[in-house]
Amino acid sequence: MRQRVIRSLEFAAALLLAAGTAGAQKVKTTYDGNFDFATHKRYAWGKNHIITRQGPQNDALIDAKIVQDVNQNLAQKGFIEDPANPDFLITYDAGAGDLSTDMEGIHARPAPRPNESITPVYGIPQNIWYSVDGHVTFHLVATDSKQPVWKAAATKTIRDPHKGMKDMEKQVEQIVSKTFKSFPPTRNSAR
Repeated sequence: MRQRVIRSLEFAAALLLAAGTAGAQKVKTTYDGNFDFATHKRYAWGKNHIITRQGPQNDALIDAKIVQDVNQNLAQKGFIEDPANPDFLITYDAGAGDLSTDMEGIHARPAPRPNESITPVYGIPQNIWYSVDGHVTFHLVATDSKQPVWKAAATKTIRDPHKGMKDMEKQVEQIVSKTFKSFPPTRNSAR
């Protein structure tokens, strides 16, 4: 009987641990109900901004994957990438929660003391981080009016950022899929 209780507790602990390491995705969307995506099917990409702790080369890989997945998602919904004659432009901003305080080497709060070591202590680098809230905000702007017509902000908690590139493709697919799940919005359901 005691072994059964211990095994049940071990199983419950394993479930809690698995739930605790899974990164939840949250998406908030706003849009202009007057913009008709049914008649505005052509888009082009503007300048995207991405800053992660993965470094410039990996940022470029992440950027390419985001663009590829958005293009694929929009193509499945009948939208066409047309840089010469777009109806709307797509851009995104992506990175860690608070980039001004989260980037390596920037200590906005609190400032390091002059005699404080910023080198590794006992072989442990100072930039250790265990989880981070990754953010990506997509902006769709009408080319004729230059007004925003759709915006989606997605947040995902990444539990082990140092291994982020290992399953980057899967993570990007999930967040793009969830972000564009309800796109395009219906015209008369503006928020």
